[in-house]
Amino acid sequence: MESIEAGALARNDRYLREFVEALELCPFARKCRESGRLARRVLRGGRPAEATAAAVRDLEATAEEQVEVALLIYPEFAGDLRRFEEFRDEVRRALRLFYCVAFHPALPMDLSDANRAVSFLRRSPDPTLQLVRVTTLDRVRSGRPAGSVYLDPSKLSAEELRSLQPALSVSQQIARANLLTLQRHDAARLASLLADLRRFAAS
Repeated sequence: MESIEAGALARNDRYLREFVEALELCPFARKCRESGRLARRVLRGGRPAEATAAAVRDLEATAEEQVEVALLIYPEFAGDLRRFEEFRDEVRRALRLFYCVAFHPALPMDLSDANRAVSFLRRSPDPTLQLVRVTTLDRVRSGRPAGSVYLDPSKLSAEELRSLQPALSVSQQIARANLLTLQRHDAARLASLLADLRRFAAS
């Protein structure tokens, strides 16, 4: 009989490989995993605050060359999505070197626009906190257009003014690309895949 930890890691493996990486929903996911800079911890209990605090302390003591992204997985978390998001907010207050977002099996499926579609992409098999190192994200962002651009409109033609588009941040570019990817697939089939991953138990 498999352990709770082994089952959670097996489900997460399949989620990363068969959903996130297979659909290329994150351009950095595969490289991070294959380079060994992805750390994963399975934390037992209904609301393991002490174990989470210890995991955060350990991660914050690592260098970027060791850990760029960490996944804290909670297969026994007691509470619904709202409770887990409250827990995420508590964890965020203890972080200095990482950003933190919540993944959860109950996140909604809304593909009406790129921003709403992000929730569906984070519909993981088990409640999970993703920690991304601030310096890693800053390094990625530095190579892409982002922020505000200031121009003197008096020096531009009417045609040039009409053609101007605000620069998209990295997250906006990824969100837009992901929505297009999801729209090319059968949404019901993707939802069914995620439901299957949720029920999966490693043999």
